[in-house]
Amino acid sequence: MIALPNPYSYGGPIEGAEGFHNRASEITRIASRIAAERPQSVSVVGSGRSGKSSLINYLLDPAVQPDYLDDPAQYLLLRLRFAYDPPRDVEGFFKCLGAALEYLGEAPMEPTYDGFSKVVKAAMQARRRMVIFLDDFGNVTRHDGFSLEFYSYMRSVANSNDVGYLTTSWAPLQQLCHTQDIEESPFFNIFTTVSLDPFKEEEARKLVETPAAAAGVSLADAVDDILSLAGGSPYLLQLAASVAFEARDGGGLTRSQLAAAMLDRATDFLQWWWRNVPEAQREVMRRVASGKPVDRRHEYAAESLTGRGVLQQEDGGYGFRIGLMGEYVRTRQRGGLLKRLFR
Repeated sequence: MIALPNPYSYGGPIEGAEGFHNRASEITRIASRIAAERPQSVSVVGSGRSGKSSLINYLLDPAVQPDYLDDPAQYLLLRLRFAYDPPRDVEGFFKCLGAALEYLGEAPMEPTYDGFSKVVKAAMQARRRMVIFLDDFGNVTRHDGFSLEFYSYMRSVANSNDVGYLTTSWAPLQQLCHTQDIEESPFFNIFTTVSLDPFKEEEARKLVETPAAAAGVSLADAVDDILSLAGGSPYLLQLAASVAFEARDGGGLTRSQLAAAMLDRATDFLQWWWRNVPEAQREVMRRVASGKPVDRRHEYAAESLTGRGVLQQEDGGYGFRIGLMGEYVRTRQRGGLLKRLFR
């Protein structure tokens, strides 16, 4: 029997339109801004591995651009990635911008304010609109190598030219600034915020069922377990579906077996998530995992976790919408291997 390729991808961003699911309303909102007569700026906010980079890859796919740009040839679309080794100062930022220009075959750029101003002027003279995609831009705003002058300059460029920015971050940018002066900068007022919320159940089911069906395989027996463990997390849905797809010829997996396999592969994600939420939210998850009611003083934290798709209201209290997070928290409380690893 010829092994079918696994149609699910969770190890990194989706590379383009193929394999990208849902987010239709978010794409419509973004397109209405960056494809305006004068490109406008958008801040895409979503928790870790919610599909922010995949969304940029989708928008930059040449096959997709005619769907939302009247004439893609009139646009200069630049992609900068800041997830790993982000620039530490203004010169480093402009070097990244220059590299993005050269990648598209544009002329080299001097890594200075004047150098970028010349690039913008040349683009405007050629009647080209510029949209700069700044992935994980929060890693820039948090760095003290960028002064208020930098943000004032970038705002001026956007306000005076056909230039827009699309940023991504795991929290609103103003919460990720290294000083209050920058947090209060008018730069952030030029952005429309688009949130990548957890998938609704119908969207989550589509993400699980569609790739398998396209491969001629049904995961119908596993869908409910996948959704109960992954909730609306795009990353965990892809991971769970991938595991279930691999196990289909062996008779499938029970829910506990699926959860164990997911815990083994989602270690980094769960560790990052646990360490980057406030202590009040961790305490809420501990209580929910133990079957205890949430204290009134922590109700706000429970509501935040519900909004982020981790919890859901049920029977007058709370339960885990992401069942895997509940499994993880209970494992920590039992003092198991994961607890020792994640101290």
